[in-house]
Amino acid sequence: MSVATFNADLDKFARSTGLEIEKVVRKIAVEIYKGVTEKTPVDTGRAKANWNIGYGSINFTITKDTQFRIISPPKGSGKRPIYITNHLPYIGALEGGSSTQAPNGMVDLTMLQVQRSIRNVVR
Repeated sequence: MSVATFNADLDKFARSTGLEIEKVVRKIAVEIYKGVTEKTPVDTGRAKANWNIGYGSINFTITKDTQFRIISPPKGSGKRPIYITNHLPYIGALEGGSSTQAPNGMVDLTMLQVQRSIRNVVR
């Protein structure tokens, strides 16, 4: 899925629901964040706890925490790029299926599910 396709789907979604694009972007960011964190395999909990949301810039934080926290985008955040990232050195291996708990990864699967949901609403 390309960024252009995803953006076009967002625009169609906003028009079909009558919602402001900012609200749509914030809602979808939350859905993506929830999706990747729910799909992240847990051994110590560190991989799950290191998903970050950056508003307007990438959040490069790496924490030793093992406690997952829920993050909500603040008002106005949908007007800026929203970055959902995890900078642990082994997150790429987890995304590549190195864990039997998440053999299909987290991000690609979540993005496909969110895109499918957007398309269903648009229809």
